[in-house]
Amino acid sequence: MHKLIIILAFFFNSVVLAGTTDCEKADESLRALNTEIFGEQSEFVDMTPKLKAAIKIVDECKFDLRKIGVPDSIYKDAMVNNRRDEISRQKFILSLYATSGKIDSKLETFKKYMASGNDLNPAKTQQYINDVKKLSEQSFAEESKTCSTIDLRDKTGPVRNQGMDGWCYAFTVANLVSWKSGKDISAAAVAFGYSDNGYHDLYRMLGANQNFITNQGFTTAAFRASKSKGFCLESELPSEGFNGIETNVPLAVLDRMGKEVINGKISKDDFNKVAAKAFPNLTAAQINEVLGRASKSTYFNKLVRKSCEHRVSAKDMEMSFFNNLDAKKFGKELEQHLAEGRPVEIGYNGHFFTHPHTPSGLAYHSSILVGRRMNAKTGQCEYLLKNSYGKSWKPAAVDEFDSEGGYAWVPKSRMIEATRNASYVK
Repeated sequence: MHKLIIILAFFFNSVVLAGTTDCEKADESLRALNTEIFGEQSEFVDMTPKLKAAIKIVDECKFDLRKIGVPDSIYKDAMVNNRRDEISRQKFILSLYATSGKIDSKLETFKKYMASGNDLNPAKTQQYINDVKKLSEQSFAEESKTCSTIDLRDKTGPVRNQGMDGWCYAFTVANLVSWKSGKDISAAAVAFGYSDNGYHDLYRMLGANQNFITNQGFTTAAFRASKSKGFCLESELPSEGFNGIETNVPLAVLDRMGKEVINGKISKDDFNKVAAKAFPNLTAAQINEVLGRASKSTYFNKLVRKSCEHRVSAKDMEMSFFNNLDAKKFGKELEQHLAEGRPVEIGYNGHFFTHPHTPSGLAYHSSILVGRRMNAKTGQCEYLLKNSYGKSWKPAAVDEFDSEGGYAWVPKSRMIEATRNASYVK
């Protein structure tokens, strides 16, 4: 997801708003601006600067908008709609954050925005401001008493990088079991163990490759699949065997090569050179032994089983989940687990990291909550989210969320609003 965010950020800053207007390129400039102003992302972002730039070009160049097939009123109408949408966005975040602490800076931003244009109903706006301030004051008073500091960062293993893999479910399971067992658990083995069954063997027989199969999963199901055989140590099957970057590519290559060895199309030595990177715990002789006894549909998981010799028993562990059907009750259950020193996995919509002032989107992702604090600067009670995109990961909206080392502090109300369900190991 973070790579997509970077691409979008580059795209939305692609049009340089120069101090002077080049009327010879007015046609080209307006088309580029229109792509952004009326694009799919426009509903999430305040387009006022882009609209003003377009209006400036039209006015200074006396440009006939019919030349590019749009009506003369297009930017005026868009400005009205954009302002309405921006007011809704700011009210959404204000009302939400007011339930978990102070909103001073955001409220000032809202007041300035309302003062920058015609407010059709000043009395109604003021009533809204009074109500949201009252709610915020009440919330801050409550959170100041209950939002004590909790930090479980050193108990769930290091921050890892899933790269381009859809292994978030496996990393969260590995993190939770690492916390419970005190051992550094392999997320790669969780992902492979999830697909170690006859159902997925059938997929392989039909031609599906390993990375396709492991790139989708659910935490509770992945936990159960690994529990039956025990969890593999990270030292025996590294989760970042390919430097944590675009693991799918070498996995797909490895999967194809293994099948070609079994079919007699390539030598075992050629395969061993690639396999040694993913399975550093195995010798060439052990890899050859597995290939000699495996079928095209089973060899990959046989390699995993051979590599993971010292399994961590999960006999006394259980994984449970609960859904976010009521935000207040859901928040209380999250609070209870964290207060008891138990990290919690959350399944949530990750789009709010890209556009924090809008409701959640559809980018479903799994991470774990490992802490809580009262932010002295903002007056917001915040949760500490541990992601699986490496230590250099930061939310695209860096001004909205404090982040470092692959972790991000997210206001409590924002995290709860974005979360669909949660799970934990006990």
